[in-house]
Amino acid sequence: MIIALSRRVAEQYDGRIREAAPGVELICPDGDGWSARAHEAEVAYFSEDFWTTEANRALVPQLFALPRLRWFHSFSAGVDHPAFGALLERGVLLTNSSGVSSVPIAQHVIAMMLRVAKRHDAWAQAQREGRWQPVETDELTGKTVGIVGVGHIGREVARLAKAFGMRVIGCRRRQRAMRFVDEIVSPDRLSDLLARADYVVLAVPLTTETDLLIGEAGLAAMRPGAWLINVSRGRVVDEAALVRALRERRIGGACLDVFQVEPLPETGELWSLPNAIVTPHNAGWSPLNLERGADVFLDNLRRYVAGRPLRNRVRASDL
Repeated sequence: MIIALSRRVAEQYDGRIREAAPGVELICPDGDGWSARAHEAEVAYFSEDFWTTEANRALVPQLFALPRLRWFHSFSAGVDHPAFGALLERGVLLTNSSGVSSVPIAQHVIAMMLRVAKRHDAWAQAQREGRWQPVETDELTGKTVGIVGVGHIGREVARLAKAFGMRVIGCRRRQRAMRFVDEIVSPDRLSDLLARADYVVLAVPLTTETDLLIGEAGLAAMRPGAWLINVSRGRVVDEAALVRALRERRIGGACLDVFQVEPLPETGELWSLPNAIVTPHNAGWSPLNLERGADVFLDNLRRYVAGRPLRNRVRASDL
């Protein structure tokens, strides 16, 4: 078996990979591209360092296009990019690392809430100007967070939110009690969640059902002082409608890590709106992610060698 993967992963996990798949051959990019042997790869591991390392990023299209792939594993939970659909159309088994980034993303969400409530930007501005300026701040205690999509990320946000004394409302299709979630509403009651939440957290995958999920009607349903926090995908929100709502101050503001066009164009109005906080699709980064992702891949590699069902398998109906 030949596996195509990054040099860093090959060097760091060589022993564990060979233990999971004895006799395996590891092929890594060298210099400007992949060797001819990579075209015989049966397995490809798209690890996070392919995305975070500029030199590796240029080699990603070739990794997706390897002709003899039977199984492709991605570090990313999101599989809405057309390249993943193309793999499925070729009959390639596709798995992801759903849940690997839930801890850093959930901590980012809480950090954004605290940034808003404690008015960190006002303190930072006063420091830059050398002003001793006390600021009236708020706290999260007693506030309500509405989490749209209570999967790995949403559940971790709920757990952390309860530690701050918040009330948690979750929106998901399957109606069942969940730890750290005070109330579950179905998608047809989304407007009810939006009307009651001080913070609305979007943590759903991008599908045909969630495309432009939050538009004019959803924004109108939100409380005037509520903040929208999007850590899912840019197209879950109608960005033009959101810009209008922010400009007219119909909601408190928005913390956005994802956008309809990425990178966000320099001319985008979101950069300059005082009630918008922009981060560059970076909420999920953590130095611990490589290890977490490798654990999922190695478990699946053992399953693949043994002919057992793979974890986190993605099917066409999931896209």
